[in-house]
Amino acid sequence: MRHDCAGFAGSRLVQTPNLDQLAHSGVVCEQTYCASPVCSPARASWLSGLYPHATGQLVNAGPTTTKTPWSQMRADCVTLGDLFNASGYHCGISGPWHLGDDHRPQHGFESFWRTYRYQGNDNPDRFYDYLEREGVSNIYTDKDRFVDPGYHMPYATLEDPRQQRTTWTIDQGIEFIEGADDDPYFLFLSVKDPHPLIAVAPELVALYPVDDIPLPTTWGDPLEGKPASQHLGTGRLQADVDEVEFRRMMAHYYALVTHIDAQVGRLVRRLEELDQRHNTVIAFMSDHGEMLGDHGFTTKVVLYEGSVRVPCVLSWLAGIPAGQRMRTQLGGVDLMPTLAELCGVEVEAESIDGRSVAAAIRGAEEPEEVAVFAEISSWQAITGKTQAPEELAAHVMVRDRRWKYVWNRTDEDELYDLEGDPDEMENLAGDSAQQQRVQELRQLVGDMLQRTVPGPYEWFAASV
Repeated sequence: MRHDCAGFAGSRLVQTPNLDQLAHSGVVCEQTYCASPVCSPARASWLSGLYPHATGQLVNAGPTTTKTPWSQMRADCVTLGDLFNASGYHCGISGPWHLGDDHRPQHGFESFWRTYRYQGNDNPDRFYDYLEREGVSNIYTDKDRFVDPGYHMPYATLEDPRQQRTTWTIDQGIEFIEGADDDPYFLFLSVKDPHPLIAVAPELVALYPVDDIPLPTTWGDPLEGKPASQHLGTGRLQADVDEVEFRRMMAHYYALVTHIDAQVGRLVRRLEELDQRHNTVIAFMSDHGEMLGDHGFTTKVVLYEGSVRVPCVLSWLAGIPAGQRMRTQLGGVDLMPTLAELCGVEVEAESIDGRSVAAAIRGAEEPEEVAVFAEISSWQAITGKTQAPEELAAHVMVRDRRWKYVWNRTDEDELYDLEGDPDEMENLAGDSAQQQRVQELRQLVGDMLQRTVPGPYEWFAASV
């Protein structure tokens, strides 16, 4: 989900009344960045407080890739599930695990493991089995139902509301909280949407007339002077893309965000009915963004804001003052220690890369500014064409206050002024002050990578 696709994030188009209410009840972390704009690496970092090069999860996990290097989170990583389970919490997950061996309950979630997707052909898929029991056709396996103009965002409308995977995921979550006893619980609702395949009810699509949807301001960016690697990813749009058809896809994407909003609202209302809302910490965030036409891209796998920046809301009526807007940047490794501290669960600070901002948001204060990072493998490594270490260590981003610097292994590096034009690349060889700034940012990248486990970044860390 994009960072700006919600009313609380400033959108005047996307309808998210439930998320807006959730945001008003707590704190919106306005400058939140995932640790890697790829599903599995980002999720591993949110859960563990470690950067991808430390989790070992540098590319996506799946039933055919989990035996290859860097495609599965290290078994000894301590996740939020491990922490809360060891502290007496009942832990459950609903939705994709996507971190390897998805059919096998693990990392503290053993007692309530309702995953689907990435199970492999030898293991049942709970959602697909549900559709079969209900006698409902599986839209996600029927490619003929989807409109696919060729830019990796296939979309379709549902015939039956039971076909929708987010609805099923929330159903499982409600079953979990209804079955909870007096012990505390931690529930990980892993919502796959609005990731393609985009399947949504037609009445929600009707909320977004195609003629009312603008294309991004950077649509058609020729990428002049940008790194050559940006032209290689399959998310790059062709010059002759049908703009009307693209806006129609955007309407389905926005409609799916509105559906997610409705499901979050359904969950929150059930917490209220069970008298659990007041003392439940709710965290809403995305694993990564979606370019949705920015700079001529769809999907993710680039370090532009649309791909690497994500929405993040924390709400706890009993402990977090309402109506906050946190401007300090939050990293993809900060969620784990923050949630743990909010719940009084101890984390060894020296064992993770993230830092907790719990005290600051409980006191309605801005936390101290620290640099945040994101990293990503090359497109060839992400798509499984190579496992060469240098391809796994392809791009590293650091955000330090107003400046975003991207170190590219084989290409020209990038510098952006996020308080100026965040889409316009700055001159790296500018005046002496600019050159000094670049050196300081590059050193930050080196400092972060010095804290690495042996692996693909070892050679770079030693060279800085």
